[in-house]
Formats: sequence, C-alpha cells, structure tokens
Amino acid sequence: MGAAEALSLAAFNFPILSLPLIVIAGIAVFVLSWKNLEWGIYILFGELFFGSRGHLLEYDLGFVSLSLRLVIFAAVFVAWVASGSSPLRGEVRWGWIPKSYWLLLLVIGFGIINGYLRGNSLGNIFNDANGYLYFLILPAVLSVIKTREQINNLLQILASAIVIIAAKTFLLFVWFSLGLPGVATAYHWIINQDFGEITGHVGSASRIFMQSQFYALMGLFIFSFFTLPQPLPSREGNSSPWRGEVRWGWQIWLILAAALLSIIMSLSRSFWLGAIAGGMFAIVVVLWQFRASFKAFLALGLKLGAIAILEIAMLYGVVAAGGGQFADSVSSRTGDPTKEAAGGARLLLLPELVEGIKDNPNLGAGFGKLVTYKSYLPDRVTPQNPDGAITNFAFEWGFLDIALKIGIVGLLVYLLFIARIFKLGWVNMEYRILNMGMLAALIALMTLNITTPYLNHPLGIGFLIFLYSIFHIQYSKNESSG
Repeated sequence: MGAAEALSLAAFNFPILSLPLIVIAGIAVFVLSWKNLEWGIYILFGELFFGSRGHLLEYDLGFVSLSLRLVIFAAVFVAWVASGSSPLRGEVRWGWIPKSYWLLLLVIGFGIINGYLRGNSLGNIFNDANGYLYFLILPAVLSVIKTREQINNLLQILASAIVIIAAKTFLLFVWFSLGLPGVATAYHWIINQDFGEITGHVGSASRIFMQSQFYALMGLFIFSFFTLPQPLPSREGNSSPWRGEVRWGWQIWLILAAALLSIIMSLSRSFWLGAIAGGMFAIVVVLWQFRASFKAFLALGLKLGAIAILEIAMLYGVVAAGGGQFADSVSSRTGDPTKEAAGGARLLLLPELVEGIKDNPNLGAGFGKLVTYKSYLPDRVTPQNPDGAITNFAFEWGFLDIALKIGIVGLLVYLLFIARIFKLGWVNMEYRILNMGMLAALIALMTLNITTPYLNHPLGIGFLIFLYSIFHIQYSKNESSG
C-alpha cells in the first residue's frame, strides 16, 4: 500500500509515468490472477479498502479516465473468465447467486441503453455507470472465496487498511495543523488524485476527509464484536464457532482505535449519522436477542467512548501546538448544515432531483442524465455565473440519484438485492457475533447513502459483495452440515 502511494506521488510529479505504471500494474495483476485467482481477489479488495475513489494512478484518455481501480477490476475479471472458473463452465453454481442480482444487472443494463437512447453523452454514461460494473465481479469472488480461512484473510486485509488509513489521516492532520514543509505538494496531490478533501488553513485545524475512511466506519462495527469475552448466547442457546477461529488479541483494539480516529478526523456528518444508525441497530438486536450479554455490550461501548475521548484530546493537543483551535473545526461540522455553503447547496439540489425523477418515475432517465441546480457556492459564483449554477450527472442524495437513473423500479430491485443480503446474514444464526457487526455496518451504509452516494460506487458495492460472500459461505456450511 505504501509502495502504491509512492508510485502515485511519483506519477503526480511526473505525469509521463502514469500510463506506463497503469499498464504495468494491469499486466502484473492479470498474471498473478491467472496463476492464482485468489491473489487477484485479495488485490482487488485491498485496493478497494485502501484506495478511496480508485485514482491512485490515473490517465486521461480524453472522453474517459483510465484509473488503477478500473484496470485492476478488468485484469481480475478477464483472468477469471479466461481461467475457466466462470458460471458458464460450472465452477460457480447458478443457485449461489440470487435472482435479485440478475434483475439488478438487467436494470443497470437498461439504464445504460436508456441513457444512450435519450441522447445522454457517451462519456457521461460511462463515467456514471462504470461504478455499477463492480457487480460483475460477484461470481468471480464466489468462485474463489469458499472457506473461513479466506474470509479471515480478507478481514486481515481490511484491518491493515484501516490502520494505514488512520495513520495517513493523522499524518496529514499533523502536517497541516503544524504547517510543516511540503504542505502544498501534499495538498495538490490529494486533491488532483481525488483521494479526499482537506479544509482549513495551514497552521490551524484542518478537516482530513478521505473516501476510504468509509471502511473505517464499516470496520468499526465488524471488529467491535470480536472483543466480547465469549460468544454471545442466543435465546436458543446457540453460539458462534467463528469466534474461536478468529483470534486477534490486542491487535483488535489497535484496529478499533484506528477506525475511531479516522471517523473523528473525517469530520463527516454522514459518517457520524451512519455510526449512530448502526449503533442503534446493534443496541436493539442485543436487547432483543442477547439480553443476557447486554452488560458486556455496554462495557464495549464505554471502552470505545473512552478511546474516542482520548483521541479527541490528542487532536486538541496537536492543534494547540500549531496555535489553532480544534473546537472551531468541530463546531463548523456540528452546527446547522443549512447555514453552511455545502449543506445549503445539497438542499438546493434536492428539489431539482425530485423534479427529474417525476419526469421519468418508473424506468428513470438513464445513466448520464444531467441536472442543473443553483448552488451559490463561493467557489462557483462568478460574474458570469452569479447563482453558482452546477450541471452534473453525479449527485449527493444517493437513493435519489439511483431513482433518477434507473427509476423507482430499478431502486426497488436494488433494495431487494440488499434485503437478500440482510436476510442471508440474519438467518445464519450460528454466526451471530460476526453477523451482528456486519449487519450493523450494512445499516450504517444504508443510512450513509441517504445523503452521500456510496451504493452507486465501488466502495459501497464492494462492501455488499464482501458481505454476500461471507454470508454465502456461512449458509453453505449450514446446508452441508444440516
């Protein structure tokens, strides 16, 4: 991961390196995947967990951008098809994949055709729909990830990514708060490569937001339940055998501390809202299914709260050393969002999206659909554009974005697929510890997607594939032992 970032920085400083590095990466991933598809799947998820929007390396082809994530996806997918492990050759059973998945692929395909027939720009259609192409990798993942040991490997990759993301976030926070040399280069690299956002003034507290911090939020729920002293007994007396196979020791607290640090430093209201929703779900499930273990769950919450307080105190200290005020940054994110420029712009977008959906409510307007709205954002307002009007095909309000492109019918099909994943995790009651954390993470993702689009992006789609793969293995083990 560190090597990938070093190459990314080198390509940023010397753009001529971008295309050769992307080609080399694609060939290397294809060869590794051809020799052992499991390696390719690990690389694919590793880049997803760590790579934010997937632009560690990127080359502009004119009408589209060739990104490292797209190249890795294509290399693994082609290697899978060429290796003879596709469903057409019998390695993946059709029954492994729910009907809602195929329906979802159908409506996505229709959304692409619909966008083309409506005259939407081909470049916009591709850039709008390419995130959904990540769904195509699900059969490949199911053909490879078949054992608990492999799931444990994926969890270790996720844990490593969470720790590295937190370290990177904290390093940038210190760098900008203290105004250390090289700040300008780091800022332009992060912004140009679309890793995230940095706000605030050099020498004062800055908001360090990266899209990859999404997996810190998911990991917070997933790994929290490995800390409980024993398997949570259900009312029927079942317990999870997975607990005995995943032994993390003290490292689990490092992972959780790293996840909390990333979430705090992101200053993302959407992340905080998702964390609250996932936490409320976990509390309800514990009271309903695991009432006898509520004290252990409460102790876990208190420990996480104590870690968060210590981390906030540490951040205050860093900012104070630079002469800034951390409270100013926090208060700017906890106030009324409608009085903030970005929050106000998001609300101004809302009625325009609703009107766009009303024009084609059932089947949508297709991918690449443009919507114009008045943002009044300071960086958008000019003498030629006094309203700060923005015309784009990618929007906040994730569920509305989906409904605009593939209609209410398509949105319902997508929700049906997600419901299938939730049900599969819920019925696998033998694996309660792991599943409760993962289902809470899924609730957090659904809440997050209300205001911030993740379910139309590989970050969210990849997490759905990750969950389905785990729940499928559990279900298969139960079926074979039943």
